[in-house]
Amino acid sequence: MALFLLCSSKKSLRANQLHRLLGVTYKTAGFLCRRLRFAMTPNHWAEPKLAGTVAGDETCVGGKGDRRTKGSRKTPGVALLQRLGRVRVKVVASVTQKNLGAALAECVSQATVVNTDQHPGDRNPMKPWKANQTVNHSRGEYQRQNLDGSRASTNTAESFFSLLKRGLIGAWHHVSREHLSKYANEFASRWNTRQDTDGTRLAKFVGWIEGKRLLYRHVSQPLCVC
Repeated sequence: MALFLLCSSKKSLRANQLHRLLGVTYKTAGFLCRRLRFAMTPNHWAEPKLAGTVAGDETCVGGKGDRRTKGSRKTPGVALLQRLGRVRVKVVASVTQKNLGAALAECVSQATVVNTDQHPGDRNPMKPWKANQTVNHSRGEYQRQNLDGSRASTNTAESFFSLLKRGLIGAWHHVSREHLSKYANEFASRWNTRQDTDGTRLAKFVGWIEGKRLLYRHVSQPLCVC
């Protein structure tokens, strides 16, 4: 039942809600959610890299920080979304050319046209790829029709981030930096199966569980599942 509820909820479920629906303790529901989200982490090493046309965008997730110290609790993340295809999400320490280049190298084939905005971090990392088409948000440009008939846009990546943030606001309210990658991967797996019915998505998810085991003594330790 927990599998079905998590797979069929577009904006996910918090452990407190799951514990009321299933009639189990909050401790059991919390551990169950952690195990299921850990299993939702895709096997990136077994999947082909994104290809064709890929939209890349960055965002920051979290609170506004302390006004007195001008600190920020926001955590940056990068979404790389293949046109009409899969999405890969990376939580990064900061939005720099080095971090963005590493995310692209891991997730995107070099024979790919990458669509980005004009963020300074997107300049040099784009050199190894086939082409980089940018849109200028500061001038109100969010989509452009190129002379060759192709379309340059980052709207699909921004749509994914809007769903992730809706889940954060509506379900969990707050997610710590060390665990954000697991929640982001949960939404990525749901996005990648968006054309499937709830039953088909559940059947796929059951196959992802194989070879992934999370023990209770590991729950209190940060897990790197990017």
